[in-house]
Amino acid sequence: MSNPTSNRVWGQALVDGLCSLGAERFFLSPGARSAPLAAALKGRHVTTHYDERGMAFAALGWSMATGRPAVCVTTSGSAVANLLPPCVEAFYSNVPLIFLTADRPPELRGSGANQTIQQPGLFGDFVRHAVDLPCAQDVGAMAQLTRELSKAVSAAVGSQPGPVHLNVPIREPLLEKNGGAVHEEMDLSRAAKPLSFDWPTDFDFPSFASGRGVAVIGRLPLGEQGRVDDILELAKKLGWPVMADAASGARLRPGIVRHADWILQRNDVPMPERVLHFGGALVSKRLGKWLSASRGENCLQVRMFPERLDPWEQHPVLIRAGIPAFCESLKSFALPLAGESWLESWRRADAAVAAVIEAEIGRSDAISEPAILRTLAQVATEKACPVFLGNSMPIRDFDSCVAAVSQDVIPVFANRGASGIDGNIATVAGLAMGCNSPVFAVMGDLAALHDLNSLPLLHGSPVTLVIINNGGGGIFRFLPIDVEERLLETPHTWEFRGAAQQFGIEYHQVASLSDLRSFLAERPARPRILECRTGRAENHALHLRIAEACRSLPLSWG
Repeated sequence: MSNPTSNRVWGQALVDGLCSLGAERFFLSPGARSAPLAAALKGRHVTTHYDERGMAFAALGWSMATGRPAVCVTTSGSAVANLLPPCVEAFYSNVPLIFLTADRPPELRGSGANQTIQQPGLFGDFVRHAVDLPCAQDVGAMAQLTRELSKAVSAAVGSQPGPVHLNVPIREPLLEKNGGAVHEEMDLSRAAKPLSFDWPTDFDFPSFASGRGVAVIGRLPLGEQGRVDDILELAKKLGWPVMADAASGARLRPGIVRHADWILQRNDVPMPERVLHFGGALVSKRLGKWLSASRGENCLQVRMFPERLDPWEQHPVLIRAGIPAFCESLKSFALPLAGESWLESWRRADAAVAAVIEAEIGRSDAISEPAILRTLAQVATEKACPVFLGNSMPIRDFDSCVAAVSQDVIPVFANRGASGIDGNIATVAGLAMGCNSPVFAVMGDLAALHDLNSLPLLHGSPVTLVIINNGGGGIFRFLPIDVEERLLETPHTWEFRGAAQQFGIEYHQVASLSDLRSFLAERPARPRILECRTGRAENHALHLRIAEACRSLPLSWG
């Protein structure tokens, strides 16, 4: 009978096995129960952070930037529960992530033992795969580990990527004093899951293309953001306007209708007869509602992932494919000749709205929330700098107000899986590690307050974090409800100078757009915060003025 495997050997086998399967980047929040796992990380690429939630959001950012699975290592108990928010975001964003959580052994569950909770199943339906591993000393443990590692990594990076959970019960003594970390070589393989692409047998694309349609580009993973030119070329042949979401990576490309959300403030815009929707969900609720006029076979969705995307109950036809494969397949079809009047109507409307926005905010040096996003987008195109957009108003102002155009692909990231404002600073830190380049990030004061304890993660990365501080968030002012301010908003008088000083982050309060542009144009050697003070009431009034001016434009539709 063979000797039981030690915890030290077990931890080394786990880490070596993950690395051999391509999961080589680790994020660790140290703790006693996870000591055998931490010991195995010696010589590996590891980022440590004291807060499990921030640590896992940083891992999420790294995986978003690279497309590869990061591994999050934690101790037991409530430490594991802190992983749930980033797990949910990774699940709905199709981002590969591996949670490696140390645990008390099974015999202590339900016993009242310290720092012991029911960790198996903790993430519920928000993981692609979960397993409660045996303890190192259990019979057949190493053979099961070999099987489970292959299954877990395959699930994380498969045809629908996402988070997986490997729960690791560990008995005491946690780290044996004797015995080197040597284990037998494991026979590991990861089954490839190629994405098949077949046209629905009864779908007639030439007939679909003959209607008055629009092409819409929703949120795209970084790997597909570089292929949006294929969509633009197809739309040009069809004579259809292209509307691109803020998180599509296409929002700054030439030929995009940039101000659809403002145009659709009007009641005279004709409904589309056809919708060709690439990628994921849209930021603009107004655009989504307008597109919902096309239903059933008049709405075609093209994306790699199979989850349902139908908030307006259109019951679309789904073609599960990547952008290049889909556009290439259309070359075998004889497409109808495109008319120009429909497309030209949208171009004229877009130019007219652009002039309205320019008149309101483009000729002033004063700070306003839309102007901040316009300035950041312009400098990002000039410097080819990746951008992270915080949720709530920043991503919406980027979606509706930016005017910059770039011939290059400017990567744009956002946590739009669950659209939370938690973990944004940590996500930016992970993105900067994965991109290995400067990153522009913009978020509101509440998102920044949510994640202040992640500021240390920025050290070592040239991140410029623009915080729009309007004293409590103002997006709910745009809703048709009347509730006392303190119950709907979170008014405060704080600024971020002290937080920056506390964590050794360079800080500047920016009072004008020209100053903002000057700071953004620099190449920072270290992370910095640029705080822009705005007013909630003033921002609401500005948006109302733009909307009213857009509704008053004399537009016609072909």
